[in-house]
Amino acid sequence: MEIKELHGLTVALADVREALDTDWETHRGHVEIVRVIDPPESSRRALAQAGFFIKPSWLTWVADACDSEARFLAGLRRKERQNVNTARRRMAEAGVVIDVVPLDAPLLDAFLDLYRRQVATMRNAFPVAVQQREQLLSRAAEFFVVRAVDGDTVVGACISQCLPEVGLVRLRFSAVDEPGRDRSLSRVMYVRALSEARTRGLRQVSLGNDPNLYGHIVETGLFDFKSRLGFTAVPSQGVAPFAGNDTAELILDRSALSYPSLFLSYEGEADGPPMARTLRMEYLGHADSPDLPRYASAFPGEVRVHPWV
Repeated sequence: MEIKELHGLTVALADVREALDTDWETHRGHVEIVRVIDPPESSRRALAQAGFFIKPSWLTWVADACDSEARFLAGLRRKERQNVNTARRRMAEAGVVIDVVPLDAPLLDAFLDLYRRQVATMRNAFPVAVQQREQLLSRAAEFFVVRAVDGDTVVGACISQCLPEVGLVRLRFSAVDEPGRDRSLSRVMYVRALSEARTRGLRQVSLGNDPNLYGHIVETGLFDFKSRLGFTAVPSQGVAPFAGNDTAELILDRSALSYPSLFLSYEGEADGPPMARTLRMEYLGHADSPDLPRYASAFPGEVRVHPWV
């Protein structure tokens, strides 16, 4: 067994035998999560019976670009269509212009200024795009940027990667300034990216990969936002090999997590290809919480509530 500090969480990495034989109550207060990486299918029933959740480690959010923007928007809930239209109107009233341009160094650096400020407001977040600056520029031809400009100032940008070999546009990184957050600028940029995907003949769009624990590195509200915008969460390894794996996790202490928190686990025996398995939401919070209907209505499958203790 190895104990690691991972972005503010103390995680015990165990093999199957250690996971099943250890009295984890004696570690409560010192370890927050016990994790078995890639548990064999033959062990998953026993792990589940011992209180472990079998889950994909990462989720990828995907949506069909549809034949037209009108058809895509028609697939959203009425309230979300209104949100998109309201955000567009606010951008127009503020004089913000949204266009699609190639990725280059000056634009990337302007984006990274926004991105750093945005990441600084998030608990346990880390600046992945900053670390990948040179990699992004070395492959700039694969990217386009949905850019929002107020005069000469970049106030928002969504860096998007074209993957024609799999018919996909991957929305890699996005950031907006504070007024843009208040006006839901991200919604407008994402819908524009979907339109650009259609123009380029790519049928699917991915709204990024998230670690499958909302309330830690990524905020719980991000799950709600992406769901309502028409994207579906699937195991990342089902979209791209080596993009993720399965884990079995036992949560001992929630004090390092935000309230509420949630993640998706596999329903039933959790065997077979990841994309063929049914996911359910595990909601860490109180059953009478006013937040629960918001998240439950954003997820089409089963929702299980685990009281916050």
